[in-house]
Amino acid sequence: MYQTVLISLPIEELQVLITDCIARCLKDNAGPSNNDEPPITTKELCTFLGITEPTVIRWRKKGKIPYLQVGSRILYQKCAVINALENKKGTGNVLR
Repeated sequence: MYQTVLISLPIEELQVLITDCIARCLKDNAGPSNNDEPPITTKELCTFLGITEPTVIRWRKKGKIPYLQVGSRILYQKCAVINALENKKGTGNVLR
């Protein structure tokens, strides 16, 4: 059962609360090896891996690489992507 709480807050305070909550969630879910590394965009990941954007999108949709979605933005943790690609068996040399 859901509980509904109605409060009166200025929009600025609500934005700060939401931003803090999202930051805490991202930090909690980043894992121990990703704490110092900010998430990167699809274009930055393409440059880092030396692949095209359609390849990254295909890998993401197939579940081959992990990603974060914040609203409509798709972001990646480099360490998590590298680990996922290195742990896939039978993929050959993905990273060069």
